[in-house]
Amino acid sequence: MFLATVVIVAIIMLAAGLYVGKTALGSSGSSGSHYLVVGTNIPFPPFEDYNYTTGSYFGLDIDFSTMIASALGRTLVIDNYADFSVLLTDVGAGVVDMAASAITESGSVGALRNGSMSFSIPYYDANQAILVQSSSTFTCAASGCTAAQLESMNIAVQTGTSSQSWLQEFVIPNETKGGKVTGFTTVDSEVLALTAGAYQAVMIDLGPATSIAAGSAGALKIAGEVFTNELYGFAVGHNDPEHILPVINTVITQSMQNGTYEKLIKKWFG
Repeated sequence: MFLATVVIVAIIMLAAGLYVGKTALGSSGSSGSHYLVVGTNIPFPPFEDYNYTTGSYFGLDIDFSTMIASALGRTLVIDNYADFSVLLTDVGAGVVDMAASAITESGSVGALRNGSMSFSIPYYDANQAILVQSSSTFTCAASGCTAAQLESMNIAVQTGTSSQSWLQEFVIPNETKGGKVTGFTTVDSEVLALTAGAYQAVMIDLGPATSIAAGSAGALKIAGEVFTNELYGFAVGHNDPEHILPVINTVITQSMQNGTYEKLIKKWFG
């Protein structure tokens, strides 16, 4: 199922926020290249992450990228970005062939992004979550966390994400009630700030929130969900200049029809 070769690039430049992109490797549509350059932004488990011991990327998005590269007959290159916002800009500009990073393509956020990039058919339904320290007494009802509950909290969020967009729309206008929303470039930095007690909560997609809490040795927990009903898609350059969206869509569709998708969901989400 996973036939393409994964070439690890850019991880040694992660701290500097640098990336290789197609300027070094050539695009998947160029006659001189056999690469599919896929941009991502780690850590965002279980969609994308990196194992420093084995030197390999892993996650649902990585498995899909591998299948897509195989279907295209290309060698997969995972190009990590230290800044999610830059990744979105670069895929729209054609610096990478595809972005695979749990990218919301639906709603007002998706509509805005559609102006600079094009998306595959959806491959995952998602909601948001509120991550807090395990000692926190903050909790939400089963019906979900509300903006009114969050308006008096100091919340950390990753910039450029749908989490930030939701907070900007529903919470930030009422920061006069005592709360404050602070943007962070990376997920690990906002989680570190939460763990240290600098913030009361982190708003992040439910899947990563679950993985982060499970890997926190009991330091963090999920206080509740924010039901945003988002759809994730793989992004390519605006209007698909390299004509790879049909292949991407076929891989997604076939995986859902032949049982591969169900196996991947069980593999990464249990």
